[in-house]
Amino acid sequence: MSLRRKPINFEKKFSELALTFDDIFRVSSINNKPISGMNMFQLVYDMCNALPHPFTDRLFAGVAEYLDRHATRVCKEILSHDDIATAYAREFERYELAAADISRGCDYLNKLISQTSAGSGPDRRPNIINGKYKKQNVEALAMTLWKSNVLFAIRDQHQNRLFYQVFEMIRRDRDGNEAPHSTIKTVVTSLVQANAFSDQPLQLYIEEFERPYLVHTKRYFEAEAAREISTGDISMFMQKAMMRWKQEIVRNDRYCHSSSHRRVVKEFEAQYISAYHDRIVDEFLNMLLEERFKDCTLAYNLLSRIPDGLKSILIVYEEYVANLGKDILSKLGNTVSKIPKAYVDQLLELHSKYYGVNQNVFLSDPLFTAAVDKAFRTIINESKVNPSANGPETLARYCDMMMRKSAGKKETSASIASSNFDGKKKAPLRRPLADTDDTDPEERLMKMVALFKYVEDKDVFQKFYSRMLAKRLIYNTSSSEDLEMNMINRLKEICGVEYTSKLNKMFTDMSLSDDLNTSFRDYLKQSSCKLNVGFDIQVLTAGAWPLNQKEDPKATDANKIIIPAELEKSISLFEKFYGHHHNGRKLLWQWNLARGELRLNYLDRPYEIQMGLFQIVLLLLFNDSTSLRVAEIIEQSNLSEIDVIRSLKPLLDLRLLESKDSVLNTQTQVSLNMSFTSKRTKIKVAASAHTEQQETMATRKAVDEDRRMYLQAAIVRIMKSRQKLTHVQLVQEIIDQTHARFSPSVILIKKCIEQLLEKQFLARQERDTYVYVA
Repeated sequence: MSLRRKPINFEKKFSELALTFDDIFRVSSINNKPISGMNMFQLVYDMCNALPHPFTDRLFAGVAEYLDRHATRVCKEILSHDDIATAYAREFERYELAAADISRGCDYLNKLISQTSAGSGPDRRPNIINGKYKKQNVEALAMTLWKSNVLFAIRDQHQNRLFYQVFEMIRRDRDGNEAPHSTIKTVVTSLVQANAFSDQPLQLYIEEFERPYLVHTKRYFEAEAAREISTGDISMFMQKAMMRWKQEIVRNDRYCHSSSHRRVVKEFEAQYISAYHDRIVDEFLNMLLEERFKDCTLAYNLLSRIPDGLKSILIVYEEYVANLGKDILSKLGNTVSKIPKAYVDQLLELHSKYYGVNQNVFLSDPLFTAAVDKAFRTIINESKVNPSANGPETLARYCDMMMRKSAGKKETSASIASSNFDGKKKAPLRRPLADTDDTDPEERLMKMVALFKYVEDKDVFQKFYSRMLAKRLIYNTSSSEDLEMNMINRLKEICGVEYTSKLNKMFTDMSLSDDLNTSFRDYLKQSSCKLNVGFDIQVLTAGAWPLNQKEDPKATDANKIIIPAELEKSISLFEKFYGHHHNGRKLLWQWNLARGELRLNYLDRPYEIQMGLFQIVLLLLFNDSTSLRVAEIIEQSNLSEIDVIRSLKPLLDLRLLESKDSVLNTQTQVSLNMSFTSKRTKIKVAASAHTEQQETMATRKAVDEDRRMYLQAAIVRIMKSRQKLTHVQLVQEIIDQTHARFSPSVILIKKCIEQLLEKQFLARQERDTYVYVA
């Protein structure tokens, strides 16, 4: 190749170049091996560096005119076929390949044009050759001429037959018929390539294909969706919609530019899903009721693709699960408090089922998990359906049932200042005994924690749980200390250390009481004192144990009871021993919690009866007389009338005592049954149902009182920190601080604020503003 400048005959040289162009277009059409571009490069170089003046502009004009004529001939060739789309695709592929080869051969011309195409002068207008052709890269020139001479010519002069046929091919494809995929793809791609060198390369594609394609898509699927929904089978409609959606995704990838994918699919979703959103939602409840979970998955997959599409079915789903739970509570009736296992087991089964549905049907979507959680919060915390199904209380009773020893095992007696008349030592806490359920008790309790997390009034659960735990520890009915501690640790993880601090203190007191009993027995040996009865004592911290509330204003004052002579020596010795070792501490005896065993020696066979201390006191009075009036029993025991009648009723039911009156009063005569018989020699006298009801009422009353104190403390803390707050701000901050423990009512908050205003902790500055008073 020669780089020397020399004089040339332009017409002759360009004729040679034109013949080379012919060869290139001919080669691209018959797919022979490409010709060498060296000769073409030399011709271009010589014309651009000719002496005395280069022919750069004439060369560019000649190339432009050649490509102009060729594109016009190609357009006529295309229009000569009935199948314009196929002919167009074939000719464009040839033209594109040849244009790229010619541009590479004219690389030197391209470099010169790139240096001068910006023009000169202050307005820097681009140079136009022959008033027609803009100076630009040869390949860009070729695409520009293809756009004007072929695409626009067919569109403007021949009723846009090209894209009419393309859209018809796509329609046949949607109908399930054969369609020339490669032809459609080539025609659509040509729009992007023909405009690739402009400032907006996708503009031609959007105007000529995307916009009309969206219109065709809308019309096609609008009509089809209307036909499908008219059959009335929503299941078949959803299956068709999902199938069509998948097909349209594939079709988009096959035909459209990536920038169109979302818009085309969105148009499909608008016609097939959004338009019939309400119909799908209306049927969703029936899908759940009939457990058509495949249809539920279809509904989820379809509605999740449109804005806020899932909102409506989430509401339906939440209400459905909540109603299932409410049906369970309604069917349980008044047996919930007596049989908490049915309550927990059925709710756990429901919880497990719909968590599984979330995973398998709704693809573990957190929105549906949250819906189930909301439903269970409603089930656990709402008591309108079944007032006896108080969630926190029932869960506490379930824990108590699971952690008690088997009912068939005899309980070892113990109490705060309790009496054990058989002289046996208190047995240690044991490992869990076999349950009728195959599931391990610990595993069942851990599952129950899933329900506990939904409890809003966690203070109610804490109060009932602590009372029941206290009784298990006092009466030694807990099946396993390890099980108890594991449960407390789980509660600590969920609610914090403060929530379980008193529960841990109870176990500490029990351990200290064991050591105290050992020390007391050693003290008796050293003092050479012998007790007439077996005696076990438990000294418990008053603030940690929920047992010091006076549950009934008519009940006996614990320290005014007349202790039987059989117990006086034991009690006096222990008080002396405890006072010597713990100077300054005061013992407050909880006789209502004491239990013991009394041996009956007046019958044909001996019986050992386990009962509460009040009942022991009453029965010991019959050592001196076999028949007493209720008034005499009250006088000799110093128990209140209500406690005497309450304690006598289980003994009368057991037929250990007899009375002619069905309703007891102060004049009722009660006699010892001298002919009492029983198949068992060891009998346990259960507490009366009335006593349990009183304890439940007392516990609920204690919760209300604790809440008032907790709220008042929270209000003082907030106001001390903020100094000044409006009523609305104060109420909101109180709710924020207490929501982890319970959900306070606004009425209760207002009452607590008024009480603090009366106590002058707060002052009202304006109509709705409070100020902290230091």
